[in-house]
Amino acid sequence: MTELTQIHFEIIDRNRQRRYELMKKKDKERFEKLKQIGCIACQKKGLFNDAVIHHIRRFTGMGLRPPHDKTIPLCPQHHNMGNESIHLNKKKFEELFGTELHLLDETNKQIEQLERGDIFYGETD
Repeated sequence: MTELTQIHFEIIDRNRQRRYELMKKKDKERFEKLKQIGCIACQKKGLFNDAVIHHIRRFTGMGLRPPHDKTIPLCPQHHNMGNESIHLNKKKFEELFGTELHLLDETNKQIEQLERGDIFYGETD
């Protein structure tokens, strides 16, 4: 097996940056708001953790990524690294935090609140 070197990681980062640049403005804005909200699962425990973007793969075929508006913020522990993560133990995750579609509804409500300015995140004016 080939060992990954620094050049491999630089190529991966470069490709990520290109994909990000190709995203539509509204998708970039949504992702920024998801980062402000933090992990939706951790919120249920009264915690704030930085989030990565989880695409809900409901009603999509193999290898197809759902649209960017079908995304929720999850920390790495709840995304794909912990015993309660959506990718490693979906049944347990849904027992503890609800279905992905339920969490998507909650996330969209929080984004609406952010847009109205009801929730304060970030710097003051």
